[in-house]
Amino acid sequence: MTNIAILTGGTSSERDIAIASSKNVARVLDGRYATTTFDFPSEIDAFLAHRHEFSGAIPVFHGKGGEDGTVQGFLETLGIPYLFSEVAAHAIAMDKDLAKRIVSSAGVKTAPWEVYAKRLDRVIQHTVEFLPTVAFPCVVKPLDGGSTQGVSVVRDRAGLDAAVDAALRFSSRVLVESFVAGDEFTVAVADVDGVATAMPVIQIKSPTGIYDYDAKYGPTPAEKLCPAPIPDDLARRLQAAALTAHRAIGARHLSRTDLIVDSAGEIWFLEINTIPGLSVLFPRAVAASGRDFGDLLASWIESTITNDPRH
Repeated sequence: MTNIAILTGGTSSERDIAIASSKNVARVLDGRYATTTFDFPSEIDAFLAHRHEFSGAIPVFHGKGGEDGTVQGFLETLGIPYLFSEVAAHAIAMDKDLAKRIVSSAGVKTAPWEVYAKRLDRVIQHTVEFLPTVAFPCVVKPLDGGSTQGVSVVRDRAGLDAAVDAALRFSSRVLVESFVAGDEFTVAVADVDGVATAMPVIQIKSPTGIYDYDAKYGPTPAEKLCPAPIPDDLARRLQAAALTAHRAIGARHLSRTDLIVDSAGEIWFLEINTIPGLSVLFPRAVAASGRDFGDLLASWIESTITNDPRH
């Protein structure tokens, strides 16, 4: 039986979510492949000691230090084939500024934005010179964070300082973008027989109207409707936008793109995840398409790992 290493954990604020995702990956592969899970960084040495026993690896990380291309670069250096996107796509998706530039250049609208960076000598001082040129209300978020941690909707100048401080706890760079009111959707994309294919649309309905960390993982999580109860034409347009984003950044195997639809029916790109949560939303979207998540993983293993010419 083919031996596969599952790498997970990491040091980001999304560590626990990554571990939950990795457990589901191991579960759906049970009986198909022999898997061993390594918790990074504490078990890196153990992985290195046994790396020749594995045909390949599945990196299951969320956030910096794993979903940003660093672990993928590590595996490239070791000559170990792996699932999901290659280094560049992960790095692009993690940098929300760069992702917005690339996806918008491919034709998907995104709200006006700007970026502030923590100075090397001190934290930026929140004076009038740092007022965003985008209009209020605006959204303040860590440039390379995930799981909506450190994200705030700011209605006026009075709330800007606290919002920037909150974002700076998760990143040295902060993205400020115009707030787009509307309905929120997320669309998973999976490679099916080598072709990027959009899964059924998921609609997110948060009790607060904002899909923040509490709405994702708190005691009163947002409602997630899949397939979304929306007109077929809108669903097709959302799927097309997600496919455009997936292809624009060069994603491989899977991604999930978050989008807003405003009152006029316009679609706005928020961000793309190159290793989306693999315990709930992504498998649910795959199931809604009539496919099996384990079958997809197996197909990617066969095409990327088992058939790798180095093995």
